[in-house]
Amino acid sequence: MMCNPLFCKTLPELDAEASRRVAMAERPTNALSASPNGRSKRALGQFSKFWAPGRTLTIGFFNDTPIVHKAAIEKVARQWLRSANLKFDFVDGMLADIRIYTDGDDNYSQVGTDALLASPMDATMALGVKPDDPLFGRTVLHEFGHVLGLLHEHQHPKANIPWDIPKLYAYFAAKGVDQQTVDINLLDKTDKALAKGTAYDRASIMHYSVLQEQTVGDWEVGINHTLSRRDRMFARRIYPKVVA
Repeated sequence: MMCNPLFCKTLPELDAEASRRVAMAERPTNALSASPNGRSKRALGQFSKFWAPGRTLTIGFFNDTPIVHKAAIEKVARQWLRSANLKFDFVDGMLADIRIYTDGDDNYSQVGTDALLASPMDATMALGVKPDDPLFGRTVLHEFGHVLGLLHEHQHPKANIPWDIPKLYAYFAAKGVDQQTVDINLLDKTDKALAKGTAYDRASIMHYSVLQEQTVGDWEVGINHTLSRRDRMFARRIYPKVVA
């Protein structure tokens, strides 16, 4: 997912079949499944790209990043580990599973196990946001949600956001964004067969803010800065404790 000041847009898969193979090798239960009544379970992670529970992900930096900046990213990212049974090992250099680029203005991340497909010469995440930015914590949590395999909550199949589509298109057209890009990043719903988990969550860290002027009636979502109760619950469900 690539994030800019307007929204995150989906990064194209390097190779769809390779993405499937690496996900299955990492965690066989990444194969699509359905509930006993024939309906797919719902939530906000891409089910086919989750890491194995208990996995240690090495995390390095793709460019020269000040120690204080690195420490700030690590402190925020570790909030996910209070719920998810994973480990983050922040290492020196860029030889790591997750490689963060902190120069520039972009904020994005490969989703889950797709990080394993990126060339060793490429970053798997960009965090252009700086520690003194009011959105720093929210952005780091959001991008590490993508690292865990989570998708955008506003595109949940049951979100039912009452978009005022003409106004939405006009709002983004004024910012140089075309209708197709708006469709992909805001209006298109996540395929129920590709995800499972909790109910739609307006408080999720994976939800974009929604302006009143973009919807019909009295409906908006502010900027979520912290992990919601359902974010934490979902992380525990997808990355449970491993029983010996």
